[in-house]
Amino acid sequence: MFMLLSVQAQEVRIDSIPISLEKVWAKAAVNSKEIKMNHLHTQSGAEAVKNARSKQLPEIGFNANYGKLANIPIFNNGILQHADYIPLEDHSIYGATIAAYFDIYNGHKLKTNIQKETVKQKLSQYIEEETIESIHYQVAQAYLKLQLYLQFEKLVKKNIYQNEERLKLIQKLHTGGVVLKSDVLRAQLQLSKQKTSLTEILNNAQLAMQELNIFMGEPDDQILKPIDIIGFQEDQKLMGYDDYIDNAINKSPLQKIAKQKVALSKLNVEGLKADKLPRIGFFGDYNYSYPQIKLYPYANAPYLLGVVGVKLSYTISSIYHDVHKDEEAKIIYEEQKIAQENVQDNLRKDINKAYKHYVEDQEKIEESQLSIKQATENYRILNQTYFNQLSLITDLLDADAQLLQAQFELISAQISEKLHYYQLLKNTGNL
Repeated sequence: MFMLLSVQAQEVRIDSIPISLEKVWAKAAVNSKEIKMNHLHTQSGAEAVKNARSKQLPEIGFNANYGKLANIPIFNNGILQHADYIPLEDHSIYGATIAAYFDIYNGHKLKTNIQKETVKQKLSQYIEEETIESIHYQVAQAYLKLQLYLQFEKLVKKNIYQNEERLKLIQKLHTGGVVLKSDVLRAQLQLSKQKTSLTEILNNAQLAMQELNIFMGEPDDQILKPIDIIGFQEDQKLMGYDDYIDNAINKSPLQKIAKQKVALSKLNVEGLKADKLPRIGFFGDYNYSYPQIKLYPYANAPYLLGVVGVKLSYTISSIYHDVHKDEEAKIIYEEQKIAQENVQDNLRKDINKAYKHYVEDQEKIEESQLSIKQATENYRILNQTYFNQLSLITDLLDADAQLLQAQFELISAQISEKLHYYQLLKNTGNL
């Protein structure tokens, strides 16, 4: 069953699609639902800025009305007595009004609102950038994970083939009475474990493929073949730790987001101050009505009335209504400043961690390369001595497992090195 699964996997991979990490990134940028949502939010922010600027234009309104007047009762002898009615020649009433208002001064409230919407738009842009960086990193994780499991698959398949050939030789020796039955059982057990490990590796590879396909908007069962080189490449240049910190402070979307939140909370404080200032503006009304009941003497006739002037308004209650709102805005402003400092602290911490792990990975690669050489030679010697009846089966199987483990560790260190490199790029806004 395990061999059939392995053969089937080999046959399927013939039709696999070669793909690079750059291509996955490009497809994810087009098909990622998170990126699409954030992009739309950024577009809506641009419209909000335009809407805030449009408030600088004069306010112009029009209204019209038509109705019927009831007879007007007059209670000369009290409300409980019979009323006399004023006769009306025409019960109709109608009118139309055009009104305009233009702000001269409003405590810079309009200016503050425009600034707030502009900051919100920039905040949306930086959130979109952070989303793209995050998606790129998640894609890189899945891509490297797929590379890791495909390399593990090759190593385990090769090891299974060698174990099967070795088991045949051990069985022949057992048939000839040269080795014990326990040697055959131990060899069979190790082979069984490797086949079980292969099944787990194949499943993990399929899960990583599905994850990449979802990022790209492709069918879940599409077979992918990563073509990027495993390990450090010449175009991947590691900078100094201080350079990464400077880049993070200046270019990281997380830092930009925190900065915009501070600016927005400061504008909220300024906006509340503007609410307490008087509002001055030009106004104009042009009114057509019937009947003429606004000016004395009244008349059953239509009339036109136009008024222009300067209007001053001031909300006195804002002085005591907004006291707690002002304090809340100031507290939020201080909170956002601390949050920005916290973002910087976390960026430094994450960069330091990724940087040190990256250096560790390079050391592990060198160590693993030496371990493979040593494990290869050790396995060669024990394989030869065992079949010459000079060593035990347990020593040979341990040597075989150590060699495979050393090969695993080399691939893992190379993948980890690349992942930590991408983590450094993400934290500095360069991924």
